Amino acid sequence: MDPIIAQIQALAKTSDEAGRLNIIRTLRQVQFDLQGPKDSLMEVAGSGLVTAMLRVGADIGLFTSLAKSAAPLKVAEIAELTSTSPQLLERILRYLAATNMIKETAANEYTTNMVTHTLADPKGEAMIYHAFDTHGPVVTAMPEFFAENKYQDITSNTSTPFQKAHNTKLSCFEWMLQHPQHFESLQKIMTALGGSEWTQDFTLFESEAQKIQSTVQPSEKPFLVDVGGGHGHQCIRLGEKYPNLLGRLVVQDLPEAVKKLAPIAGVKAEAYDFFQPQPITGARFYYLRRIMHDWPDNEAAKILRNTAAAMNADSRILIDDTVLPDAGANWQATTADLLMMAFGGKERNEAQWTSLAKDAGLRVECIHTYVASTYTAIVVLALE
Repeated sequence: MDPIIAQIQALAKTSDEAGRLNIIRTLRQVQFDLQGPKDSLMEVAGSGLVTAMLRVGADIGLFTSLAKSAAPLKVAEIAELTSTSPQLLERILRYLAATNMIKETAANEYTTNMVTHTLADPKGEAMIYHAFDTHGPVVTAMPEFFAENKYQDITSNTSTPFQKAHNTKLSCFEWMLQHPQHFESLQKIMTALGGSEWTQDFTLFESEAQKIQSTVQPSEKPFLVDVGGGHGHQCIRLGEKYPNLLGRLVVQDLPEAVKKLAPIAGVKAEAYDFFQPQPITGARFYYLRRIMHDWPDNEAAKILRNTAAAMNADSRILIDDTVLPDAGANWQATTADLLMMAFGGKERNEAQWTSLAKDAGLRVECIHTYVASTYTAIVVLALE
């Protein structure tokens, strides 16, 4: 077995991202093929337990305590650091080690692995709380909601499993604004997902960015408007990669999101609700990252129409989102689709993006896929 594992690890080290995820997908299939009925039943029985135990671990500071220690810790030491019962803690630690969240080094002794360090990071901790507090009740409510609605497709973001789970008539984002701790967790997660990797080999964007001179003219239009850009993480990354764009970048989000922002050099922060007319006209690019998959088609089309009304002939909308394949989608993408559906949103394939664009008076000019393994792409929209 060890030589086989060594070969797989060596193969993974020389693979690109698509190859790495293909290895994972193959190994998961092998696991399912080898499982007996009892194995499968136990997996089903414990499917929700890991999220609950991760939440407990975050509550007691388990992952940060392990991450701060250079050496493995005994259960008694961890219990003292986390103010927990050693007897209770031992059972939780044993389970988290068995599910590879932490590493067992000896009897009653534990340390970190790569997953532990991810969970100890503030962004990882935010994901734990978001998954358990926001998503968890929604997932539990899904079967009853679907039955009550006679298994019809979800077309409104105010009639979803989210409303049932959280006993509200508000949309997900309206509800989060009234629950700042949940909203802050979401913003931290979005920051973790930020980056400028989408610009790599994106000829349209890179060629336009390189034309921009460093001196900003008083009457000059913004180069890029990050619509719904949260804490401005995308603009920050772009400014780092293209310093000549500073002074021409705008981040827009709801007042609750932008009012707490510290000043960002070269980036203007502006309060804006994308269901209202876009106030910035004639920008070269309007960028929407992980926005459209939050909304059903009718609401998504409204967002695009508001943006389209502000565009000129040279403007383009850049939708940074998933473009699902027509067949064979992986488990990450299908999981994301069902989770978004529970809030009223959806992941879309190329035909669905084309249809949505047409409804908004736009056309798909091209699709720049920058992470093929996860179907992550920039859908470029132009005026019809």
